[in-house]
Amino acid sequence: MKKSIRILILLNIVIVLICSMHFGNTTLAGQEMRTQVLYLAGIIDNDMNMNELLSRGEFAKMIAKSSKYKDSVSSISQSDVFKDVKKDNQYASYIKLVAKEGYMSGYLGGVFRPENAVTYRDLVRAIISLLGYTNEDFVGDQINGRYELFCSLDLNENIIDRDINGLVNKKDCVNAIYNMLKAKNKSGQTYGTSNFNLSINSDGELNASGLLKVKMNGPYILKKGQSLSQMLPFDVNLGNYFLNGSASSFGQIERETGNIGYMIIYYNIATKTCYAYKEGTSPDTTVCVTKGYVEHIYYNASDNLTPQSVEIDRGRFYIGSSEVKFALSYAGTIKVGDQVVFIYEKSNDTESEADYTYAGTISSIYLYDVNY
Repeated sequence: MKKSIRILILLNIVIVLICSMHFGNTTLAGQEMRTQVLYLAGIIDNDMNMNELLSRGEFAKMIAKSSKYKDSVSSISQSDVFKDVKKDNQYASYIKLVAKEGYMSGYLGGVFRPENAVTYRDLVRAIISLLGYTNEDFVGDQINGRYELFCSLDLNENIIDRDINGLVNKKDCVNAIYNMLKAKNKSGQTYGTSNFNLSINSDGELNASGLLKVKMNGPYILKKGQSLSQMLPFDVNLGNYFLNGSASSFGQIERETGNIGYMIIYYNIATKTCYAYKEGTSPDTTVCVTKGYVEHIYYNASDNLTPQSVEIDRGRFYIGSSEVKFALSYAGTIKVGDQVVFIYEKSNDTESEADYTYAGTISSIYLYDVNY
């Protein structure tokens, strides 16, 4: 008979670790990773065809959402902006912002040409301007000056070589903005850190933990026999799915749950993205999901009320957060003999203590009292 599961949700620490499983690995998800970061940041929508050209109106919205004014720009304009951009144009407010701030410019005759495709020159100007550079920073040939700076800052990473006056597609724009988020602005600050809740991983790629912490729901345990569609609050046919950081599908996650018995689920409503984690882990991450029985709880010698480490199925683990310490304390919900599901980060320590080599640090733990 199945018993109820009591789940201790430890969101703050585990979200950081889950992010490193997915977002910190460029070889794992390359373009998908870059696109997902921009989804979570609210810069792009989740239904973009990356190979399509981008109109100047669409691009204006993307740039406005990438700027420090992203949270204050209105979606409605109270007045006409250009002769060919009336106040009822869906991009009017964004065009007004980017033109005012110098991220994009109009044309002679007071027009913006919002339906025209974006050129590489438009892209370079916008990104360099967002980083804080102005016309005064470039002497002589400003177009080539901006382009040289653009390349020297590696803002062209993952962008196919194009003529400065040639057209760019949505993928080029996504890559340029992603590169900008991890670049230094004119003041020497990382743009994504200053304007978004982003940090840089050790491999030089973006860690979206701050964004996920705000926008992710979970963790939840999906058990064998349960339906993922009943857990997700959006149309599952429109969802994006990842399993242990790799691109997956709704069907694969349900099949794997049936085979393994359980899955840990996070989801983001805004981007309709579901992140599933099964027991074990992919070989290129240090974070693991597993279950076992609590055999011993070890306490601080000077404070016998505060657990310091725990032994689960003959593996010794550090305790990585106050929430986990409470769960394993005398007042907590988890006792010796309980079956638990836990998420831990593999230890890089080579030292041992009392003949124990620690397997890792637990960041989240759940009581898993379920019999199949």
